[in-house]
Amino acid sequence: MTKLVKNAVGRMVPTEINGQEAIPFLGVGKYQPKGRKYGAPIRNSADYPFDGDKTVANIKEALVNAGLRDGMTISTHHHLRNGDYVANAVFEAAAELGVKGLRWFPSASFPCHAGMIELMENGVIHHIEGSMNGPLGDYCTRGKMKGMAVLRSHGGRYQAVQDGEVKIDIAVIAAPTADPFGNATGDRGPTACGLLGLPWPIVNTPITLLQ
Repeated sequence: MTKLVKNAVGRMVPTEINGQEAIPFLGVGKYQPKGRKYGAPIRNSADYPFDGDKTVANIKEALVNAGLRDGMTISTHHHLRNGDYVANAVFEAAAELGVKGLRWFPSASFPCHAGMIELMENGVIHHIEGSMNGPLGDYCTRGKMKGMAVLRSHGGRYQAVQDGEVKIDIAVIAAPTADPFGNATGDRGPTACGLLGLPWPIVNTPITLLQ
C-alpha cells in the first residue's frame, strides 16, 4: 500500500505514484531541484533516410519505425483542441500492434478523446498524465484508471520533462504543414492551428503527422 504523508497545505498525498517516487508539495520556494536538464540522445545523418524523406504510409508504420513497445510514454499536444482525433488514431494503431501498458502524456485531452476509455479498459493505455476533461475526467474521478492519473499544469508538464521525471519515448505532433523530413509549422495551410509552441524537443523520437 502506498504511504501517505501530509504536504505543506495539509493534504494527505502519496509518496509513490505509478512506481515512481513523488515529492509532496513542500511550500512555495521550498523545493530545490538538483542535477541537470534531461535531453534527447545525440543523433546524426546515419539515423535517417539518405534522401531525407521520412514520409511513411500511415500511423502504424510510423509507430513501428519509432520502435513502439509495451510500457512506453507517448506524448501528444492539444493545438487541435476538441477536434484532435489524431491522438485517438495513434492509440488505436498501438492497439492493433498489440502494445500494452502505455502512458499517455498529453498537453490536454478533450471530449473527442472519449474513445481512449475503451483502450484503458483493455490495457493499451495504463494511465494518463496531463489534463483530463469531459468523459476522461469523469472516468478518472470514478477511479477506473489502472494506474494513478496525474494532473499536470502546462508548466508542470514542462518541468516534469526537463527534470527527467517523465521521459517521453514518442512525441506525436499533428501539423497542418510539414516537409518530408518532418520539420513542421502550424501557421499556414487550410487547417492552420497557430504556431506549434508546445511540442517540446526533449524527446527520443518525434513523429509529425500531416492534417
